[in-house]
Amino acid sequence: MDGLIIELFNIEGVKFGNFKLKSGIHSPAYFDLRVIVSYPELMKKVSLLLHDAACGLPYHFVCGVPYTALPLATVISVECNKPMLIRRREAKDYGTKKMIEGKFSPGDTCLVVEDVVTSGSSVWETVQLLQEYGLKVTDAVVLLDREQGAGERLKQKGVNLHSVLTMTKLVDVLRQNNKIDEDMHQKVLQFVSDNQFSVEIEEPPMKTRKLAWSMSFKERSEHEQCKNSVAKELFAIMENKRSNLVLSADLTNADEILKLVDSIGPSICMVKTHVDIIEDFSRDFVNKLVKMAQKHNFLIFEDRKFADIGSTVQHQFSGGVFKIADWAHVINAHSVPGPGVIQGLKK
Repeated sequence: MDGLIIELFNIEGVKFGNFKLKSGIHSPAYFDLRVIVSYPELMKKVSLLLHDAACGLPYHFVCGVPYTALPLATVISVECNKPMLIRRREAKDYGTKKMIEGKFSPGDTCLVVEDVVTSGSSVWETVQLLQEYGLKVTDAVVLLDREQGAGERLKQKGVNLHSVLTMTKLVDVLRQNNKIDEDMHQKVLQFVSDNQFSVEIEEPPMKTRKLAWSMSFKERSEHEQCKNSVAKELFAIMENKRSNLVLSADLTNADEILKLVDSIGPSICMVKTHVDIIEDFSRDFVNKLVKMAQKHNFLIFEDRKFADIGSTVQHQFSGGVFKIADWAHVINAHSVPGPGVIQGLKK
């Protein structure tokens, strides 16, 4: 174990000095174990030590806390023939939209893998998400426990923390091998003593917040974070029609567009147009399209991609032949011109 500590020090996985942590407080020690991924043999050694720390524990799967622990969990899975699950930071907006990837059944037990724990909150967030998917979690393994209360906090929630290294062990070995002086040795120990987290773990927002992908369109339209009136209307239409279909009406003849839209209007939530390619565009076409939108309850999206300076965009949107501002519910714009394009559209 002493050799591992020296290796971590030599590759700068652990550093000493004065470092500002995410919490805002300053620490004499900083751990950047992400560097392990650049040392395959060391990564394998660390992963197998984590596996050994879980020896005898009952579990079907391993799941690494994003992101540093993901490769460690992967090595454990491959080397020890343990199935793995992947926890996402956030759900994709396409595909299955799952937060937990892998093949499992409700009631299966999962071992959580982490690189460093301070308060234990990152481990607990992963535990909660796994539990939401019906998995059981009773244990977690970690390479380094900073000894600031994570073990006690997780135990209160029914999760046993098993560590390969502790902060005390790490600095003791480094001091014995003259990698740090006695002053730094004492500073680290004092920091650990002075910065203990209370036993109670504050419930992260995930526990009380319903994940967006699991909400109905009606719930999304009524959610406090859905503040855009057009977005609210679109969600309401999607809920009412039980559909998320958008028609790309990229035809060049006005009558053909109107005929197509009228035929499938009851099934769609939005029609996307390119009015500047319609060869016989007229105000009558716009009026008929708007009436169809009201009749069949869908929104009109003019895919204009505004990309000029603010004053020009203002005229393109509200004036000219098309007068898009009079009838389009949704438009879009390129970001390249900068904030001026948005300011012009607002006017």
